Amino acid sequence: MFKIGDYVAHYKEGVCEVTSIGKLDISCSDKKKEYYTLKPLYDAGGTLYTPVENEKRQIREVITSEEAQALIEDMLNIETIGVTDEKRREISYKEALLRNQCRDWVAIIKTSYTRKMKRIASGKKVINVDDKYLNIAEKFLYGELAVALDMPKDEVKGYITDYLKKN
Repeated sequence: MFKIGDYVAHYKEGVCEVTSIGKLDISCSDKKKEYYTLKPLYDAGGTLYTPVENEKRQIREVITSEEAQALIEDMLNIETIGVTDEKRREISYKEALLRNQCRDWVAIIKTSYTRKMKRIASGKKVINVDDKYLNIAEKFLYGELAVALDMPKDEVKGYITDYLKKN
């Protein structure tokens, strides 16, 4: 169980802060259940509610700084998504996002970025699906790494790039 002030990774919104816990007085909520009220860290306007029992695994703990550093160190070893069919690749991207795991986000980023660079190099247009999922995966990954490593979100990409260049 999470407590007020904890940061969690939400499968659709990225890092959120638990702002309250309890029953909701909202017409669509189950009056018998307790809910977490979540405030997305990088979206000033949103509020989310998810059941405390978390049966659908919508939220999980944010990774630790040690786990974040280990992930960065292992990024070059994380494989791309090897689906060549356009429709199936989008399904793979969606499934990877729903698993709500940093390694899956890295796989999406590596896959979509590699595809994007190959298309640009051969004079082709970038595919919107790849760009869309690249942006979503970067948002989730950089947001979580920022919290785990206690740094501003806009510095995370440079931190990763610098680390990978040195090693």
